[in-house]
Amino acid sequence: MLPPRVVLAAVDFSDASRVALICAARLAKHCGAQLHVLHAEEPMLANAAREVDVDLTAETRSELGAFMQSAPPAADWSPQHHVVVGRAIDVICETAQRESADVIVLGTHGMSGVERLFFGSTTEAVLRQADTSVLVVPQAWRPPQPDGDDLAGTGPVVVGVEPAAPAVAAVRAAVALAGTLGTSVEAIHVVPPLPVPARWSDHATRAHAAEVESANAAIAAALHEMAGQVSVTVDVGRIAERLADEVSEGRDRHPLLMLGRRTHKERGGTPGSVASRVLTLAQVPVLMYLADR
Repeated sequence: MLPPRVVLAAVDFSDASRVALICAARLAKHCGAQLHVLHAEEPMLANAAREVDVDLTAETRSELGAFMQSAPPAADWSPQHHVVVGRAIDVICETAQRESADVIVLGTHGMSGVERLFFGSTTEAVLRQADTSVLVVPQAWRPPQPDGDDLAGTGPVVVGVEPAAPAVAAVRAAVALAGTLGTSVEAIHVVPPLPVPARWSDHATRAHAAEVESANAAIAAALHEMAGQVSVTVDVGRIAERLADEVSEGRDRHPLLMLGRRTHKERGGTPGSVASRVLTLAQVPVLMYLADR
């Protein structure tokens, strides 16, 4: 549900998860949502501490409190915090379900080049398995208004769209979220080039023009109920790269990117290749939206 009523931030005490927590806290503040902060404690570490009579969970709760203080405004209004022993992916998904979280917020570690193909095993696993929307926040993200305590200045909300139910649901949710953030919605559909030999380039150009025209009609039909609320662009290029370019930040532009997603059962448990590449390229928060079931 967007705007969210319950926001769950999963942290591992890294700098990347501190940035994600700041974003989660500002999102919760802006939407008037409950904030839950979760740390999954490694079972082997907990067992080793127990053998020497150390209450690691109590120490971790203290550390989590200090961590929230270092990620304003996370500690400003007594968020619920959880320390749970277990495998991170299981703990995150189970806590999200138990607390009826509308969105899970996770960070990605700073990477470049080939390393960015892998944006974090826990984040990737949550995207594979969680039946909840997931907001992935890059480590380089900074709030548009650093002195504030919410997401004022964020926008526009950019949505990658196609004439399919998950994408249309993402646009509908983007309109609701944009209304809360006080910004606009831009929907973009990207038609990839046809990989053909040079001698067929004329045929490919005509076929491509026909596909763009068809896409324009299909997108307009799919989004007819939101006419006037969403600006729509049909463009040409490599999909992930074009979406990442569209959300490049500027002086007065601090976008949030949304993509529709299916449950792991619906897509066979594998993440979409385009979505995975977008997550490695985008330098802004990316909300992988899962419509309410």
